[in-house]
Parts: sequence; C-alpha cells; structure tokens
Amino acid sequence: MTCIDKNFSACDSRCPSIVYPYDKFQSFSTEWNLTCGTDTSFSSNTQSIFMMGVMIGSFMVGGLGDKYGRFPVILSCQFFSGLFCLISAFAHTWTIYVCFRFLTGFFLSGIINVSFVLTSELVGPSKRGIIGTMPALAFAVGIVILSFVSWLTQNWRVMTAIFGIFGVLCTAPLYCLFEESPRWHLGNGNVEKSKSILKKIARTNGHDLGDIELKVATKLEGSSKGGKLSLISLISHDILRKITLIQLVSWFTCSSVYYGLTIASGDMGGNRYISVILSALVEIPSNLVILYVMNLPQCGRVKSCVGGLIISSIFCGSIWFIPDKHTLAVTGLACAGKLFICAAFATIYVHAGELYPTPVRNLGLGVISVANRLGGVMAPLIVNLNNIYHNAHFVVFGVVGCLAGVLCLLLPETLGRPLPESPEEIYQSSKEVKIVSLELEKSDKRPLLLSDMLDEGADVDT
Repeated sequence: MTCIDKNFSACDSRCPSIVYPYDKFQSFSTEWNLTCGTDTSFSSNTQSIFMMGVMIGSFMVGGLGDKYGRFPVILSCQFFSGLFCLISAFAHTWTIYVCFRFLTGFFLSGIINVSFVLTSELVGPSKRGIIGTMPALAFAVGIVILSFVSWLTQNWRVMTAIFGIFGVLCTAPLYCLFEESPRWHLGNGNVEKSKSILKKIARTNGHDLGDIELKVATKLEGSSKGGKLSLISLISHDILRKITLIQLVSWFTCSSVYYGLTIASGDMGGNRYISVILSALVEIPSNLVILYVMNLPQCGRVKSCVGGLIISSIFCGSIWFIPDKHTLAVTGLACAGKLFICAAFATIYVHAGELYPTPVRNLGLGVISVANRLGGVMAPLIVNLNNIYHNAHFVVFGVVGCLAGVLCLLLPETLGRPLPESPEEIYQSSKEVKIVSLELEKSDKRPLLLSDMLDEGADVDT
C-alpha cells in the first residue's frame, strides 16, 4: 500500500488517502483502513473473535440439543447463523461487524456439532464412517466455493451477503429433508414418535416395518446407579471422565497441528485465490482414503486415529533434522504431516460421536469441541516459536501428536458397534451387546431394540 501523496508514507497520519495494491478487491481492513499501527490488531483479531463465538457456542448449544431435541436446534442455528452473517454485511463499523461475526460463529457451532449427532443417530454402524467424514469433505469443498465467490465478487460485503442469504434459505430444505432423531425420542420416553419416524424412514427406503414394538436395552437414565447424566457426569463418572480427558487432548492436538501446519506453509505464491483453493483440495484425498481405512476391521477407529496422529508427528518432527537449504524437503514433509493429521481429524470426529452415550452425546461433543477451538487459537502462537528457535514449532507438533496418539490407544474400538445408551455399554465387547434381526416373521411380537432398526442386521438400512 502507498500514500496517494508521494511525500508521505502510507501510515503517516498526514497521508490524505491510502492506495492499496489490490485496488479491485475491497476487504473490511481496507475499507476501514485497519492497516497501520495498532489498528492492524483489529483486523487480526476478527477471526479470533469469530472462533470464540464458535467455542462458546459449542459448549452451550450442545446441551440444548440433548434437552430440546437435535432437529429444532439445527433449524434455529441454521437460520440465525445465516441471518447474522447477512446482517454483518451491512455493518458500518468494525465493532458492530465483529459482534455479528461472534453471533454467527455462536450459532454455526450448533450446525457443526448437533447435525453430526443427528445424522449419526439416523444411520447404522456401516454408514457412520461415511457420515463422519462428510463434514471434513464439505469443509474442503466449502473453502473452494468461498474462494471462487470471493474471486468473482471482489467485495467483502457482497460475498458476506451471498453466504448469509444462502444460509437463511437453506433452513427450508433442512426442514423438509430431516427428521428428529428416533434415539432422542426414545430416550425421552416418546416411543410412539420414535416408531413413527422409523416407519417413515422404512417407507422412504421401500420397506414396511408393520406392527412393531420398541424398547431400549438399558436404562437411558445413564448408569446402573440410576442417576441422570449431565455436564457433571462428564467429570464425575469414571468412564466418561476418562473418555472426555483423552478426547480433549486429541481434539486440541488435531486442531493445533492442522491449523499450525496450514499457517506455517505460508503462501504458495501467485494468485491468492488459487493458493487457497489448492490448499483445500489436498485435503480431499486424505479424507477419502481414511473413509475406507477406518471401516476396515483390521484398522477400525482407534488404529486409524493413532496411526494418523503418530505418522503426522513423525513427519513434523523430522523437519527438525532437515537443513534450511532443502526447502522442498521441508515443504514435502509438512504437506505429508497435514495429510495424516487430516485423516486423524476425520477419524476422531466419527469416534467421538460413537463413544458418548445418547443422553450426553451432544453435550460431550460440545465440551470437546471447545478444545478444538482452543487448538485453533493456539496454533498461531505455536508457529511463532519459529521466531525464537528455528523449526521449533514443528517439534511441538511432533511431540503433542505422539502424546495424543498414545493416549488414544486407551479408548475402546467402536467399529460396527451400536451407539451406546449408557456409560456401562461403552467398554462392553460387541458380543455383550445384543443385536437381533428384523428378518423375523411380522407375527413375532417380541420387543425390538432401537439398534434393530438402525444397525446392519436389520431389514431397514437408513
């Protein structure tokens, strides 16, 4: 950027107007001249404030999904995230803009976490791997679309308004295409509503369930001791505390390493939009491969997650030993590390949704998502260690990745297992979880487990 008056520098207070190199592109930083002195902190903190909204929303909205249902929370969050995104496009000051960005992030967290829980509860074990990796693939595709729209519009207000309008309009198809989780209804004692939804799903798939009865295998109160599960249970209950602590470390590690490697990679050079598009596209092969690997009986969720974390840590740690002049080798190792951390990230998302019992599944994912956002906030600080000691940040990524990988070995395998309804079911072997088939005569009036409707042995594969 330069001053329109050549006698002054761009950041000189006497400069009448600043000329920016990308004169066809207008960002909020250039519109409000947040490019000089202390004003630059306003620009750099905008994304942090947005992520803070996502972090707080992850903690608060998850509990609403468990209390009021998955479906109404998703619809509300979809509408309000789009609405506040749209309103932010008309902000006249930075303060007003970041307030609406915070609210956008707050409600966006409900879409991210609660929608994953809902879709996981609507399918059987054979489909949960696909459902779990879809958010990661959608994230990469979304970045590509965002870059193209930004490239075409060249204006932050127009771009923001487009995505805000799109977010609001998406509420209608969501209302028409989705149903409430039958597991949530059954967990709240609404057996008839759960049966109605399952029959509707069956009809859509060309099946007829006939006259059925539903029951759950264990008390949905959550434990053999009879106490209801809540936020305190994630700390007080031995099994839930162990799982939550390990998941907190794993999610923080995946987030900090992923965003840290993205930041450390720097600009690829050339067109900035193409650079962002290419950076997103390299994640797609990783997610497609891990979708296959995590569903292999020899690998499952645990080994896939552990492998991704440890292999990524090896690539990152190896950069410490590479001389500075071999920049191509450093770039290659960093990209390899990112590919494997993407694979681990996709796996822990699926694994976490399968670990927590139904009464606290939303709440559990919301709590560990806080660690995810903290990892994103810490990533730039870790990368700044490079200014103190060369390549020190890669060593940190290697150490934390290895630590998280070892801890994940303590988690139970969930591949092919029905979703747990109580903490006691989490560490039960698959042989101890009773699953029966719907291939019985319709005259058989025995009560069916909810897993009968949704798991692979059933006539209906939603």
